[in-house]
Amino acid sequence: MGLDQFLLKAKELGFSATVEPWIEAKKVKASDLVFLSPLKSDLQWQLLFKAVGQLIEARTSYTDSLKNLELISDLILMGHEETLFEQSHDFSKWSTHLRALRYPATTKRDDELKERLEKLPWPYGSKTKFERRGDRAGIELKMFITSEADLIKAISSLERVKEQISGK
Repeated sequence: MGLDQFLLKAKELGFSATVEPWIEAKKVKASDLVFLSPLKSDLQWQLLFKAVGQLIEARTSYTDSLKNLELISDLILMGHEETLFEQSHDFSKWSTHLRALRYPATTKRDDELKERLEKLPWPYGSKTKFERRGDRAGIELKMFITSEADLIKAISSLERVKEQISGK
């Protein structure tokens, strides 16, 4: 999908006033929009341009905009028109909703893993954050160690976590 075709479609459907400034502001290139080539019908394009409007309103970054547009184009092709804009008033919730629609099994698995990992007895004062990095999900663990005694306590706590994970 070329950028000219994208802009032509936006103009044809009455979205050029919204889309053109966004393309310029985000410095979007044709290669950034390659995932849009399967969209065919005017309805599909209207939904996509409506989503661009929502992303503009949410003031999303270049990366978040393209990542969510790709999700949205997949969902449009999967026939999720009805539920596409649920939660769209809050970008964070909308983005989570879109990922859950697109990847329901992964989302369910991640939610279960997150719940299980968050219940583990992490070292006192440590900070945990569940994350997905590409194909891998896990806990980011931050600890502040000021002495050898703190380190020994943290290691002991991590041993208890290990025992609970392995079921020993």
